[in-house]
Amino acid sequence: MLLAFIAIVGILTPKLLWMIEGYREVIWSMPIDVQYIIHPLFRMVLTLIGWAVIISMQERSKRATMGLCVGWGLGVKAFVLGFACTLPMLALGLMSEYSGSNRYDIMYKAISPGVTEEIFYRALLFGMLVQVARVPLWPSAIVTGIVFGLAHVDLTPDEGQTIIGQFNLWIMLIALGGVMYAWIYSASRWNLWVVIALHIGMNLWWGMFDLTSSPLGEFGATLSRIMCVGLVVLFVFGLRVLEPGRKPTITHDAKT
Repeated sequence: MLLAFIAIVGILTPKLLWMIEGYREVIWSMPIDVQYIIHPLFRMVLTLIGWAVIISMQERSKRATMGLCVGWGLGVKAFVLGFACTLPMLALGLMSEYSGSNRYDIMYKAISPGVTEEIFYRALLFGMLVQVARVPLWPSAIVTGIVFGLAHVDLTPDEGQTIIGQFNLWIMLIALGGVMYAWIYSASRWNLWVVIALHIGMNLWWGMFDLTSSPLGEFGATLSRIMCVGLVVLFVFGLRVLEPGRKPTITHDAKT
């Protein structure tokens, strides 16, 4: 119940507030850097509060891990691995047109979501369902993946669009991506830096380039995303790059 409450508040509060004209005017009056971080910051504060409450209810020997404090060596290795697996999108981007993104687009569409969304959706919601609530991995991955996809639905769509009209292949792919991110997070022994880097890299190349303008069109853009996730699956699960010779299991390290 606590996780459901956190999910509802963390996802719906910024969307509902944004529907209020006075709130939008207040946000727009702030410096642009503040505009970009205010909602992610709210979600991170909520995450920390929720995490503290959940952990305080657990025995110390059975406390879960977010997968952030994994040690410099393993953290850097995981980040490099995740980011390197996004190179298929970069390769396609070099054959495409530059989108004209500025540093704010890159910060907001790549770095900020890549960090905050993985901490919120994977480390908190998915991680706590599996590690604390003991819900089986795949049901947890599917549920949080669907929630991840629905969270990308705009409650204030542009003129000519509808909320229902946004339930399309794009949202389905985001939800599927959320499922795979959750599985990768678990298979990498709860090392969150793998999916953080994968998320940042994929968002970065998608934001910097118009991947649909390549000779492969929409098909190439979708295929490049699938290849990125596929590469991570290959390395994390098939080759055991992060911890050779050890199977991915649930741990109870008292780390965050």
